[in-house]
Amino acid sequence: MTNKKRFSASRPDLDGTVLSRLNAFLRERTLDRYLAARDAMLVSRHYDPKSTVLPDIYRQLGRGLYNQILALATKAMGNWLLNPGIHFVVSQAFRELGDEERADHEAEMGRALLGGLLMTGDGSPDHPYIVLRAADEYDVLASMGLRCRAHQVAYRDGRAFDALACDDGRDVWFDVSAAAGVGMKPAAA
Repeated sequence: MTNKKRFSASRPDLDGTVLSRLNAFLRERTLDRYLAARDAMLVSRHYDPKSTVLPDIYRQLGRGLYNQILALATKAMGNWLLNPGIHFVVSQAFRELGDEERADHEAEMGRALLGGLLMTGDGSPDHPYIVLRAADEYDVLASMGLRCRAHQVAYRDGRAFDALACDDGRDVWFDVSAAAGVGMKPAAA
């Protein structure tokens, strides 16, 4: 499935390499293309895995401040471009403001990025999902209808992992090496 609407490389708050690789992924939704976009984000000057803007955006959503959501998201998008959750929230804001076309576009972007995340693993210790930030973990859990009840950090083979114990009894594993600053080599290597 392709998405005809792409992000414009003319926005100074977005990294051109990340954009071109994201657009390549949107044209051909493969693991290799997703990992190329992720790897570009890892070296982008905009990447900050510790950013806390998404909880601020969710608070605005709870208050019904949709224009503020769009302003915050636009400002943060260079860092959060590959996060499915921000696109889902922006979609909801556009929908509440009556802009169905942009709402549909953002929802599709969120679904595409979630699909990319899900291609990176199966959540087992041997094949964890590869994420850029903790918020990605919760997007994956939400897509599975799961909630985290406990969190454990593990290190092995020079990589960092989060193991999230879920309300249904299973553990879902994530490679968080990028966010932890451990083993910053590209995922495709």
